Amino acid sequence: MAEFFNAQTEKSVLNGLLQDETSLEYGINLLNIDDFYVESHKYLFEIIVRFYHKFFKPINREILIKWLTKNDPNRKSEILLLFGEIKALPLDEYLRFYIDELTSLAAKRRLYSVYKIIQTGLEDDTDPVKIYSGITTDILKGNTITNVSRKWIFDDPEERIQSYIDRRDHPEKYKGVAYNIKSLDDITGGMFPQQLYLIIGRTGMGKSRFLFNIACNAAKAGKNVMYCTIEMELKMIQQMWESREAQISLTRILQQQLTPADEERYFKFLRDQAQIQHPFYIVDIPQGCTTGIIEAEVNTFRKIHGKVPDIVLIDYANLIEPVSKYRDRTEKFDHVFRELKEATRANNTIYYTAAQMNRESLKAKKAGTEHVAFSDASTHHCDGIYHIHSDEKDEINQEVHIDVIKGRFHKKSQVSLSWARDTNHIRDWDDLVRRAPSAPQNTDAAGNQSSSTATQSSNDDADY
Repeated sequence: MAEFFNAQTEKSVLNGLLQDETSLEYGINLLNIDDFYVESHKYLFEIIVRFYHKFFKPINREILIKWLTKNDPNRKSEILLLFGEIKALPLDEYLRFYIDELTSLAAKRRLYSVYKIIQTGLEDDTDPVKIYSGITTDILKGNTITNVSRKWIFDDPEERIQSYIDRRDHPEKYKGVAYNIKSLDDITGGMFPQQLYLIIGRTGMGKSRFLFNIACNAAKAGKNVMYCTIEMELKMIQQMWESREAQISLTRILQQQLTPADEERYFKFLRDQAQIQHPFYIVDIPQGCTTGIIEAEVNTFRKIHGKVPDIVLIDYANLIEPVSKYRDRTEKFDHVFRELKEATRANNTIYYTAAQMNRESLKAKKAGTEHVAFSDASTHHCDGIYHIHSDEKDEINQEVHIDVIKGRFHKKSQVSLSWARDTNHIRDWDDLVRRAPSAPQNTDAAGNQSSSTATQSSNDDADY
């Protein structure tokens, strides 16, 4: 049997992970336990990862001795010997090279296992459909990072005390990703890793625009954004960003009808943004989008950038196929949302998507989870669900409403936001009040002055 592994490469990778926090975080985001072949190397890697997830630093010999003494005294000598051997290796700056070699060997092992399945199945005259189904599952599992943790509920009280103290003293490390829409952040507390969020609404209500605005705000705040577009082409997302950020009508950009002044401002913005390089990464999947393809793109992002995206936005859920087989549309949506939720947990990141509402929602005065298409199969997988809606009067007033109908941190049920439709910009009304120029002052007969800043700002923003 072929054995694709290199024990020295595995030791070099472990040595790199033990050097400093930067190397450790970089390596953990690229590796999983099955990339190692030698069992003792797997074991030490698992300990290193568990310690880092609790304390955000490399493990040292003293802590390792305490942990092994308490949890696995039978392997204490073996693992300490290995730890000492690895720490004694000379410092090597080529950690990325060793990681690439390690993952390449792991991929060869997985391919070889697939080859053996096919060979054995054909020799035994197994149903080829079953062979195909089996290897598809194995390949998808091989491309999915799985972190399984096991412990007693009463384990490690000192670790939990230290974790509490760290959260108390450094709350900034544990904040969710902000919407950067204050009224929505006040209600929800932001967005948190390992959670699946869903925006629902009828056709034309602004689901895609809301997802787009979340992406823009997160990227401008320095978060790594992956925007998976299934419905709109990649170039359109780029032009929506340009319109929003340059404050120029998207329609005029698309029809090449900019004034000379707007043209100059538009071209300047395009050149300037190339220097700023906001972390807004677009993946265009025009057909055949599955949860497996999205997972593969997240893993590709991880390999290119050394970490998973802070948030993955998918426009939108009704167009996604699950990896798992299904019998009907209801089961399909159950699998789609379950697989998306599993991906948030496996990748320790945020997923945000959108879904259509059913016909019954047209008759309802207030929408709930029961008005999402196939809600019984989908909504129970979501951690937060928001309903976006507006009527003809709202469109005239440049307004849109967001109802929080399911969530962990919301304090009230609705916020009303400004939506400058021609630049696809959704934001707080308060932002407009703060940013607006002073409104003209009106003086009455008694000499009193009055103004309407909010009204003035919303009118000024009509073409924003």
